[in-house]
Amino acid sequence: MRLRQIAFAAQDRDTVVADLCAVLGIEVSFNDPGVAAFGLCNAVMPIGDAFLEVVSPTETDTAGGRYLKRRGGDCGYMVMVQVEDTAAARDRAAAQGARVVWSIDLDDISGTHFHPRDLGGALLSVDTPRPPAAWRWAGPE
Repeated sequence: MRLRQIAFAAQDRDTVVADLCAVLGIEVSFNDPGVAAFGLCNAVMPIGDAFLEVVSPTETDTAGGRYLKRRGGDCGYMVMVQVEDTAAARDRAAAQGARVVWSIDLDDISGTHFHPRDLGGALLSVDTPRPPAAWRWAGPE
């Protein structure tokens, strides 16, 4: 298991992204249109072969917006780890009573998000990219 991506939730994505880029000397490499399905917009920034992401709600009454409200403002949102076998990780989490909030199996990656209340207060995503050096969530490049 290895850390591949950390996501922050922010009311104002662009301001937080600008601050992160200025302080860390990084740049946005991808804005994933797929997060719109969750009522979010995002920005992904590489740090070596790992990534920082900032998500912001674009619609009312989204899980991300409710999370920001519960936390009282900008906060950590998700930890994404790369595992060798997503199916085995799903089985282990299910045995512990962790609820799945989203799951997908594609040709190049399998991933599952677990409910934050079941795993310490942040979304946990376990993902198996194929090949292992790939990371779909950071864009095609």
